Amino acid sequence: MQNTFSFSRLWLLIKKQWFDNSRLYILSALALTGLLIFIFLIWWLSGKYEHRFSEAPTKGIFFVMLFVAGSVFASTTFTMLGDKAKGIYWLSVPATPLEKLACGFFFSCIVFLAVYFTAFWLIKYITFFLIELNPRNVLVRTDPNDIFGQKVTPVLLYVFFAVQSLFMLGSVYFERFAFIKTTLVTLLICFLFVIFIQFLVHNLLPDSFGIRSFSKFIIYENNQPPKIYLLPHWVEDILQPLAKFIWVPVFLTAAYFRLKEKEI
Repeated sequence: MQNTFSFSRLWLLIKKQWFDNSRLYILSALALTGLLIFIFLIWWLSGKYEHRFSEAPTKGIFFVMLFVAGSVFASTTFTMLGDKAKGIYWLSVPATPLEKLACGFFFSCIVFLAVYFTAFWLIKYITFFLIELNPRNVLVRTDPNDIFGQKVTPVLLYVFFAVQSLFMLGSVYFERFAFIKTTLVTLLICFLFVIFIQFLVHNLLPDSFGIRSFSKFIIYENNQPPKIYLLPHWVEDILQPLAKFIWVPVFLTAAYFRLKEKEI
């Protein structure tokens, strides 16, 4: 086998992955759909006696379930490596580590997101349809041009792909209980990072120091106008998108090298 990436070989690997795990994927989709139906039923019953419903809470339901269910599913991407027989079989499949990683990303991110969007959209609008059958019910729709839809949603989708990549990485490093271990390690790293930032702010930077953006810093002085320090605009033009998009490549690159050196 050539050690170069091949789209035709990747497509064969995707079909093989579906053939080997189709029952698991179908049962997972049904379980996710059932859970969404249960949550929407609770949301419906909570406003049934007042006959007033708001669409706004469904956005919170969407993202909470997206992150929880997505991270659980992503943590199972390479669970076969935790079983000796399945792991040896999977490592012996004639495909490069990059193709295997791309296959895992396809199912854990692309396919999962498509299934989740479809299930959520159908359940949501079927629920709305049933609510509006009763003329006494009032359904308050959200403005499609609100700030949440325009600014917050794209950021949360960036975070979603980063979280999925992180839990894919965890499924490679941890042979058992990957979801729990990845969550604990992530929380520990976040805690240490917060402690470091607090130490930096309280011990190395003056109390009057403020950060407004990647290229704008302010120092407040007593009874004097604040001093504003501006870095070149290209600094923010580079650092801002880097802070958004760097995590997925970093996590996937780490997962790739881990897969490349994986032995059972």
